Amino acid sequence: MSTVRYRTISSAEFYRLRASVEQVRPVAEGVIDGLIDALTSPLTAEETSVDQAKKDSAESKFVTIMGDSYEIAAEEFNRIYLDNRWGDGLPMVPPTAERVKWMLSGTSRSPGEVIGKVSPKQGIATIEKIAINAVMAGAKPEYLPVIIAIMEALTNERYDDRHVLLSAGSFNLLIVVSGPIAKEIEMQTGIGFMGHGWRANNTIGRSIRLSTLNIGHIWPGLNDMGLTGRVSPHTYITIAENTDLSKWEPYHTSRGFNSEDSCVTVASIPSAGPTQNFYGGMIGTWDAEEILNRIIDNIKRQDSRMFPQWGSKGVGSIPGSGGGGNNHMIILFPELVSELKKMGYDQVSLQDEIYRRTSVKHEDLRPEDIKGIQTGIETGVIPPERREVFEVALKPGGMVPVLISPENINLFVAGGAPGCAFSYSYSRIPPYNYMALMTRKITGATLTRAGK
Repeated sequence: MSTVRYRTISSAEFYRLRASVEQVRPVAEGVIDGLIDALTSPLTAEETSVDQAKKDSAESKFVTIMGDSYEIAAEEFNRIYLDNRWGDGLPMVPPTAERVKWMLSGTSRSPGEVIGKVSPKQGIATIEKIAINAVMAGAKPEYLPVIIAIMEALTNERYDDRHVLLSAGSFNLLIVVSGPIAKEIEMQTGIGFMGHGWRANNTIGRSIRLSTLNIGHIWPGLNDMGLTGRVSPHTYITIAENTDLSKWEPYHTSRGFNSEDSCVTVASIPSAGPTQNFYGGMIGTWDAEEILNRIIDNIKRQDSRMFPQWGSKGVGSIPGSGGGGNNHMIILFPELVSELKKMGYDQVSLQDEIYRRTSVKHEDLRPEDIKGIQTGIETGVIPPERREVFEVALKPGGMVPVLISPENINLFVAGGAPGCAFSYSYSRIPPYNYMALMTRKITGATLTRAGK
């Protein structure tokens, strides 16, 4: 069958009428009637045409672009691809068979290997499809194992890619590369590490954007309903840890990997840039204890207001989703980490310190706070292994954590000298799946020493 039947609903109409069941009911009934009609009405000649289906299949692998000169053909290529929603609005590199083969030389993995499905259309992501999009993004073959690992994390069956890719809230994706491969492929980790000018950082991120667009069939206003669009939409927020200057182990060791491994981490983050900037060497002098106090005060103030949501049914299908505590992605600069290490902190002890000092007195809780925490225990929003911690805390004299566990503090080291510290926070339990943070090991590299 060469076509798929579907029915649409006006987003403007839905958002205006969703305030009550009575208002939105006629809209919902109209959509359901349309779906029933689509399921029961006879197929058209086009829908039953075997010849058309064969033609579509035969022509789907290659597109021929003609022009009187290379420049004209290149312009025509970009026009056709954008008209078909295969591009991101910036010029792309044509994915010729030769260039795709060149890109695939960066990995030992089979081109036909399936690594997952991409929302919203559940497109099948294969190594070859990812390589095609990496070519269009302007990436190099040595970046491909990193790109594949990111797509593996993003398509993991427990990761909530739907919310971060499609939600009206314009949420975004933080991508962090850690381990020796980042330096080998020349990712920028110092001053300007989130900015333009770095081929590896920017084309790795753009490869993910094009892969989600072309494999998941995402398009603004069609199924990507981000009302403002997403910050850094062409590349997401793609960074690398500065392992050369960091006095700590790489972030991925906190996720159970070895320090010599190369890994990627994807994390859902808010839409409007860092949740909080804790400053550093950009204005005047700074003090490590003062920055730590700012981090703690921000988390305590922000998260202590969320206790009632721990007892909510959730905004999705999972209890507590959208409100069952936060994950915090905190980016620290190398000079600050050096000072924190002098103060006796490694990642684990700093996680514990932040967890302890952000806790609030039982006596300071409102009745709705206590009810939310108690309901969170009953529904499993607070996992069984953390239940006793909160049961003890909910007694006179107790200190109630605003975080489910110290592991909700994720510490990354990036930037140069001077640098700045900042953070993103996002729901620990996302709306449509179980996880909003995922780390994967990079494998299959053929052109670098790391990531084999």
